[in-house]
Amino acid sequence: MLPNLLEYHWVEDVDDALILLSRPDIKTVPLAGGTYLLGQNDESIQAVVDLRDLGLAYISEDQRGIRIGSMTTLQSMAEAPLLKSFLGGLLAQAAQYSAPSPLIRNAATLGGTLALGASSQADLLTALAVVDAEVVLRSGQKTQVDLRGGTPERPGLALSGVTYKGKQERRVPYHRLLLERRPQELIIEVQIAPPGRGWGTALERVGRSAVDTALLTAAALVEVENGRYRNVRLALGGVNMEPQRLPTLERRLEGQPVQDLRLLATAVQAGLADFRPAADFRASPGYRRVCGANLAYRALEEAANIARWRDITSSEGRA
Repeated sequence: MLPNLLEYHWVEDVDDALILLSRPDIKTVPLAGGTYLLGQNDESIQAVVDLRDLGLAYISEDQRGIRIGSMTTLQSMAEAPLLKSFLGGLLAQAAQYSAPSPLIRNAATLGGTLALGASSQADLLTALAVVDAEVVLRSGQKTQVDLRGGTPERPGLALSGVTYKGKQERRVPYHRLLLERRPQELIIEVQIAPPGRGWGTALERVGRSAVDTALLTAAALVEVENGRYRNVRLALGGVNMEPQRLPTLERRLEGQPVQDLRLLATAVQAGLADFRPAADFRASPGYRRVCGANLAYRALEEAANIARWRDITSSEGRA
């Protein structure tokens, strides 16, 4: 609960929400699904802005790829036919795993998950780290403008104190979101470009049970051309951990033959030197590093096999 909550605002326009969030005299925060915020005992929050009627719950496709509104629930992502077919269902699967209960998935939103970062669902954040997602942010403020004109001898229009609503929208790569997001910026949507021709994805995870929050998750997206790795993306994440890409591993595999499993094992071992997992009461860093090597190998092998099959079939279709 929020013991010092004084104001509750239900808005129907993004600009109105931004004006409320930018007030300097009262701490105001956005209310998305509320699965995290309402469970806090934050005495500093005095007002909330309910975002449910802003029209930001959608999943669509255009020439740039997939667009997912920030108020889209995790359950909607898990069930959406468009996401089940996009990238082998990677995002739909990750959304399904991110919360064990459908009651939570029906409330938790994509925007809230992104805003919370490491404190939120590990699987979806790890999957987003390998698809090179872009996050659309919008900021705005209420500005007073003095439009008085003329002189005392020849008075003009007396339009002092006119208020207008300004806004600024920008796109930030997902992996830079926590570093570059400014105070009072609102997450509007996530955009994901489609992959190349021969691609494959995989999601591997380990937890205390099949429905428990992941102690560690590995997400992979691999593109193959003529039997060789053309593009490799791998991320490891987990509960209370920011997803980590492994660039050394990715660069080591690119250009190498897909069928060389010994090379894959060597690259995983070398790439895990960059992995710095967090320690908490659930698992030690050493345990997560050992699990990380196994999960990374399995995810890359599965994604590479799918990508190789797609590359072969697409090549036969062009012949």
